[in-house]
Amino acid sequence: MSHLSHTHEHDFVLEDTKLDSNEKKTMFVVVLTFITIVVEISYGYITGSMALLADGWHMGSHVGALGMSVMVYRMARSKSLNNKLTFRAGKFIPLGGYTSALMLGLVAIFMGVESIERLLNPTNINFSIAIGVSIVGLIVNVLSAALLWDSHDHEHHDEHNHDDHVHDHNHKSALIHVIADAFTSILAIVALFLGKYFGWNWGDPAMGIVGSLVILKWAYGLCKVTVWELLDGKSKTIREESIRELFEDDSDVEITDLHIWRIAPSAHACEVMIYNNNPKGSEFYRNKILEKYEIEHLIIEERMCQH
Repeated sequence: MSHLSHTHEHDFVLEDTKLDSNEKKTMFVVVLTFITIVVEISYGYITGSMALLADGWHMGSHVGALGMSVMVYRMARSKSLNNKLTFRAGKFIPLGGYTSALMLGLVAIFMGVESIERLLNPTNINFSIAIGVSIVGLIVNVLSAALLWDSHDHEHHDEHNHDDHVHDHNHKSALIHVIADAFTSILAIVALFLGKYFGWNWGDPAMGIVGSLVILKWAYGLCKVTVWELLDGKSKTIREESIRELFEDDSDVEITDLHIWRIAPSAHACEVMIYNNNPKGSEFYRNKILEKYEIEHLIIEERMCQH
């Protein structure tokens, strides 16, 4: 069996500068969002707008979710926790995204229930004030999304599953939260305009229901990809077939056991069992794999074929 390479000594979570940058951006958005929700919720009650209240409470829940994201970054980059965990503290990142997805789903359900209640029991709405505050909320949401958006995390690096290329699921969850806020703000504005100029008061709670369904779908998608990573699902960035293809021209090599999974936002682990009648040494296979793929934790065992 091969010896551990020097990469095992690297703190691939602590050295990930992107996590530090994402943490600072998220903290700024928390402060900006908190100020906005105080205004929206206050005016939501004053004007009687369900869409505005839904937008405000939705943003309020996001302050908690975004604050949790900041805490997750602190935990993931804690030297103490990294030293205690076998593969470092990288799993805190998808754990934060998963928890945020659950919170997002609960908020969507709350929005739907409240909107249905308001649809069955309409109330008077001060449309002019509600529209003004909703526009302010939308501006804040768009600014927050622009601040958190990172094109590097949303590019397709190959033809496979895009979700596996997201560098930071904790960051992705924060971005989805503010995008969901922007979406509900747009729905609120549309509903309020319809109510003000066409008398469609039912449009306000109807938009709340539409928003809740869309956000629930987003929450499910985020939950799905983060659970996959938390349960050590097979990597979609580095396929097992790709590793096997590296040795397909060597008829003596037989790979009988191969596992590749993500252990941190920018780190993978791989374990390989190789049978060969003409042993070449684990370093031969290690060098060939690392020439093409960046794997932080690579274990290779080579054995003679048994007859």
